[in-house]
Amino acid sequence: MSTEERYETSADQNEHRPAELLQLLESSDPLETIVPKSNRDSPVKMSLLWVTFQASVSSMYIGYLARSGGMSLASILWACLIAATAMVGYGMLAANVGTETGQPHSVLARGILGKSGSALASVLLIVTGMGWYGFQAVFLSLVFNGLFGLTHLELFSGLFALAMIANNLLGFRSVSAYARYVAAPILLAWGIYTIVKAFASTAGPHLFAAPHVTATQGILFTAEFLIGVAMFGNEPDIFRYARSDRKHNSVSLTFGYGLGMLVFPVAGYLMAELSGATTLGATLHYFTQFSLFGLTALAAVVFTINLVALNDANLYEAVNAVQNFLRGKRRVETVVLLGILGLAIAVLMERSNSVQNNFFIVAGICAVFLPSATIVMALDVFLLEKLSGCTRPAGENGMPRAVISWEAASAGNVAGIVAILAGVVVGALTGGLVPGTPGFGKTNIGIPAVEAWLTASLIYIGFMLSARVIRSTKVKEALLGLPRPLSAKNSDDGISDREFP
Repeated sequence: MSTEERYETSADQNEHRPAELLQLLESSDPLETIVPKSNRDSPVKMSLLWVTFQASVSSMYIGYLARSGGMSLASILWACLIAATAMVGYGMLAANVGTETGQPHSVLARGILGKSGSALASVLLIVTGMGWYGFQAVFLSLVFNGLFGLTHLELFSGLFALAMIANNLLGFRSVSAYARYVAAPILLAWGIYTIVKAFASTAGPHLFAAPHVTATQGILFTAEFLIGVAMFGNEPDIFRYARSDRKHNSVSLTFGYGLGMLVFPVAGYLMAELSGATTLGATLHYFTQFSLFGLTALAAVVFTINLVALNDANLYEAVNAVQNFLRGKRRVETVVLLGILGLAIAVLMERSNSVQNNFFIVAGICAVFLPSATIVMALDVFLLEKLSGCTRPAGENGMPRAVISWEAASAGNVAGIVAILAGVVVGALTGGLVPGTPGFGKTNIGIPAVEAWLTASLIYIGFMLSARVIRSTKVKEALLGLPRPLSAKNSDDGISDREFP
């Protein structure tokens, strides 16, 4: 082969490489397929992943706010216990839906809630994921401000938001690998070391004394905060990669929620108490001296690793929701565009100059909005046939649900949509999430998240029971949004139960 021929062949290969790379990225996390049981992860891997998503700097910030609000260490421990209990109960429903069906949240919603319900669930996914995504980018800029005196926080908040899209370009496996093998070991060692050292210090015996600060924050308010930080709402997206063993999911969930919702809020509280600082920046400086040997650069690395891991999960949530509308296509463009949206949200949040208020609103939205939809979907998967006598198309290889295309999906699950909206309204009213009302950003009645979940659950259970006594098949189908049944020509029906190639 001549030099010119070799050059032309090489040029042709190089020309195709970008297209091949794009195709590889597009197929990195298939959306319209069921994760086969042979491709599932072990309980150890899932536990490490879930610990990383729960062990957050945001939880430390809650501990800092609790101490600033005059709570005692005993009070925040009670708040942590209440929140962790609520989240394990919710998580067992949400995670097992993903494990049992092997489908992501937005696609499963299509088969359960119909076209309109799936669109509603996807919008809630985007709002929840991007709200946290923007906040975490802002919080990272505030961390750097506290450690290094960083200025121009609007600029850096936006840049952090844009840079955090990297892992999502490679799909779930990249997100989970980073979380398991980089973030989880570092965060666990750091959090446990901090608490042990705090109690072993000379101030240890006095840490349970009430702080000399007027109490402005209560146990239930703090529990709601913790639930909002721990909540993703798209747990099926993550646990569809877990082995089909509910007991193992309970271990992963309890381990993740237990460590994330106990160790890190308490660590944040202890640092605020021991430092005696009145600002977040001063507390971070003390934190660096106390738990990271005074190495500011190391502190920056640890905080960055944590917040990047969290935003991997937040962006993954929003990406899958948008992909639902796009039928699983143009994933790379979706990731990039949502990164730009995250940049805009981060800049707007930074300009508002109200970190605590933004934190309250975002945490409240996350605790209420999407989980109401997830719980309705979980009740449908596990109780629909028992309570209503109705069934949805089953998938192959023992999977309880087939993947339903947009064409085959019902117009909407009236009962499910009503239950979801009722839960959202109750949570928004009791949680101060309605703009323009006197309680916006302030009100917190009981535990709004739990009140919203119970409202959605009771209404949907009531509708399923009522369907059993309804004789008209058409009324039942409309009420519960039942898709057309499988026929011999699945492709014509638009119903797919294909697994990964």
